[in-house]
Amino acid sequence: MKKIIIVTIIYFILNSHSFSEMKHSVSKDEFKGTTSHYIMSNTAYPNKPLSFPYKDTESNLVVGCKVDSHYWVYVYFNKLNLLGGSIGDGYYRHSIEIKTKDGFHQVNATKDFSKNFVDFDFIPQDKKTVKKLMEENDELWIQFNHYQDGERFYKYDTRGFTELFEKNCKNTN
Repeated sequence: MKKIIIVTIIYFILNSHSFSEMKHSVSKDEFKGTTSHYIMSNTAYPNKPLSFPYKDTESNLVVGCKVDSHYWVYVYFNKLNLLGGSIGDGYYRHSIEIKTKDGFHQVNATKDFSKNFVDFDFIPQDKKTVKKLMEENDELWIQFNHYQDGERFYKYDTRGFTELFEKNCKNTN
C-alpha cells in the first residue's frame, strides 16, 4: 500500500507542469495547408458584474501563431461592447491599461466593428509589449471600459506561457 501511494505521488509530480495554467490548441486549414497554434488563458471574468448575463462576460487572453511566420495577441470575449476609442476604417482603436506586479503599462488595441475580440496587433510594439508582459508575469490584469457598465478589469493567469510559446511558436515575429 505504501508503494502505491509513493508511486501515485511521484506520478503526479512528474506529470504536473509549470505551464499547466495556459492551454494549447492547434487548428489546421486543409485548404491553405497551414497550421495555427493557440495559447490561451483560462476563462476570466470581470472584477464587478456587468449588466448582461455573467456567462456572456467570459474572456480569454490568447496568443496565436503560425510557425516560422508570425504571431498575434488578442483578448476574446463571448460578448463585447466597449465605450470610447477613436474610430478607424472598420474598427475602434482603444488605449488599454495593463497592470502587473511591477506597475502599469499602456498599450493600444483595436476592436473591429461587430467582432468579439480586442486585438493588440495594430501597433507591432504593443503586440510585443503584451507578449513580454505575459513572459515576465504570472498574471496580467487588463482593464476595459464596457458600454453602460464602466471600467472593469479581468485577471488572466499567464503561468507557463513562455514554455508553450517556445515549444509551439518558434521563429515567429
